Amino acid sequence: MGAVLICEQEQAKTPYYIESMGIRLYSMEELAYFLYQNIYLVDKRMLGVRLWDWIRTEIGNGELAERLKKGFEAGSSLQNMVLTILRSIHYYTPEELEQLSAKMKILNTYQEQERLKLRADEYFINGNYQAAVYEYEKILNIRQSERLGVDFYAHVWNNLGVCLTRLFLFGRAAKAFRTSYQYRKDPDVLKEYVCAMRLGLPEEDFEEAMELQNIRGEQLEFFTEEYDRLVEESGEHLKVPEDLAERLYELEREYYRNTRYA
Repeated sequence: MGAVLICEQEQAKTPYYIESMGIRLYSMEELAYFLYQNIYLVDKRMLGVRLWDWIRTEIGNGELAERLKKGFEAGSSLQNMVLTILRSIHYYTPEELEQLSAKMKILNTYQEQERLKLRADEYFINGNYQAAVYEYEKILNIRQSERLGVDFYAHVWNNLGVCLTRLFLFGRAAKAFRTSYQYRKDPDVLKEYVCAMRLGLPEEDFEEAMELQNIRGEQLEFFTEEYDRLVEESGEHLKVPEDLAERLYELEREYYRNTRYA
């Protein structure tokens, strides 16, 4: 069991809201924990004017707010700004800060596309699919890097397809899966493509599309059987709940959580 860490300062009456994660931070300790545990998600926009104002007015630490403001305006690195915040709180040990600093130095050696993918993957893991889509598409809008190789881009396109599927954007998801498969002939990705097409098209249009894609015979039969199996396994989730209004409210909240992005 980990040790209990006591907050040294009073909680803010108005929290610092991180829109892209849907979380509210009420203390500097919570801010420190977020920065340390989610370093891949942190960018200078998060450490901008809104944060300085919150630290000054809600936390009452005008000195730290001014240091962050001057550092930002002077072009201070993200690493320096994060460490400035963390060192002002005494929430993490010097050894832990050294570990974080080393991790951020390694991040600085990555290409922009690699850093964006780390951020996108974190959003994906946390269920914020719209934010993940935004970051994956930023990667794909940057000139392709030969050093990153086809596997990197195949993975980006595949993850983009999964996010779009979970947002019920089946047509766009199918295109993403198809592109991923063109980069790397992964049969699992081809199955995802077929399932996305089946979800987004009437049966006749689906069969025509499969014929045009030269997916037929035993291969198509295997994929459609897999699709039917997955539908059958999800049967419990497709049943109409007894308290329909409550379930709709839960789905609405989940959808908002998965599509918000600042």
